[in-house]
Amino acid sequence: MNLKKHLVQILTMVLGFGWLHADPVTSTPDPYNLLQQSQILGNGFGYRKKAEDRGVVLTAQSTSDLFGNTAGGAATGTTYSGVISLGLAIDLQKAGGWEGASFKNTWLWLYGTDLSSQYVGNALTVSSIAANPAFRCYELWFQQNLFHDMLSLRAGLLGLDTEFMISDAATLFINSTFGVPSLFSINVPNGGPTYPLATPGVRIAIQPTSWLTLRSALAQGNPFSQQQNPRGFNWNYGPAGGLLSLNEVTASWNKGSHANGLSGTAKAGFWLQTGQDVESSSESSGDDVFSFGSPEARRFGSGFYGIVDQQLYAVPARSAAPTTDDKNKQPVDDASCACPGKGLNAFTRLGFSPQQASQVGFYADAGLVYTGLIPTRDADKLGVTFGYAQMGSQYASQGSVTGLPGVGYEAVAELSYAMQVTPAIAIQPDLQYILHPGGTQQYGNAVVIGVRAVVNF
Repeated sequence: MNLKKHLVQILTMVLGFGWLHADPVTSTPDPYNLLQQSQILGNGFGYRKKAEDRGVVLTAQSTSDLFGNTAGGAATGTTYSGVISLGLAIDLQKAGGWEGASFKNTWLWLYGTDLSSQYVGNALTVSSIAANPAFRCYELWFQQNLFHDMLSLRAGLLGLDTEFMISDAATLFINSTFGVPSLFSINVPNGGPTYPLATPGVRIAIQPTSWLTLRSALAQGNPFSQQQNPRGFNWNYGPAGGLLSLNEVTASWNKGSHANGLSGTAKAGFWLQTGQDVESSSESSGDDVFSFGSPEARRFGSGFYGIVDQQLYAVPARSAAPTTDDKNKQPVDDASCACPGKGLNAFTRLGFSPQQASQVGFYADAGLVYTGLIPTRDADKLGVTFGYAQMGSQYASQGSVTGLPGVGYEAVAELSYAMQVTPAIAIQPDLQYILHPGGTQQYGNAVVIGVRAVVNF
């Protein structure tokens, strides 16, 4: 009888998907609106609310970085870079009754100068938003969710870093390696389909239970350089564009309002990339200078990674009126409900690429983020982190042959504090210490100081 009962329960879970109701593609926070600021334009005289009620969401956000290299690196100096992100998202069920369907289009207006390329000479770039000035399309896709969001299909122009390889806690930090890790961005041609370059592809996400999500994407592997692809529409389905298969499984625990323990998430994934090599004539020209960075093209590459986000401490919330222990007649605090988000979180990511010719053979990072450390500043975030990218053995040997000293790895330590100064504006002072800029000891270790400003319109 017990066996029969368990079989009935399992069958009910498999066939009765109605209890899931969790879109597996919206779990990643917006990396440029960590503090969830309100819009500076408010409700837009009532038009914003009317549009959202009809399923249409318009967004505009400005993110600016002012950074200076104060010591070490190739040279000292200061740069300013920024991006204005313009987005349109449509819930087609609200807009026209198409159940489970949605559409998104994002454009990026990029401006300014990259401190890393201009002064520091490092591969784990200081700013995660700095890019060649352009006005480019980043996301342009259609999505269909089925079975109460258990199954999600997406197709179009995809930036895979919006869903894959991301640590929720690490999104606080400004150095680019704490977004998509350099294990991927430096090994895949031209950084692959990640900010600010996207490529055409398809993505499937499956959420068989409330705590497990599987994602898989197949996309054009080489987006080409920012100069070759200024608008985002340089699509190539031949060998030059190649193919990228990116796959990830996510498991979470103690999520939701009824969880009793500290929440956490674990992810594991791998990628396979195919394409074609750089023309042999350029490889044998003798004019190439060793540079630690993503290749222009690559015939084959692969990598494996794991991510853990874990809450270490949740600040307990006290009830408005203390309850009374009837037995001892003593007031007691009700600490069963944790303040949303307040407390200490940790993350770590590890990965490797097995090819000896890989630019990055081994990668690791780890960090701590405390939310609400200062009283009355519940949303502010303070974090410290460290990232390490070790060259593949064959690639490091190529660098040593050129006579460069200390070829082997690049690393970065970062200290950052994000605070809301008005309901719609946040600023983030930041300090970075960069070891072995460019993966060698050609330059001294760099000390970079700066600030990021985010304005949500």
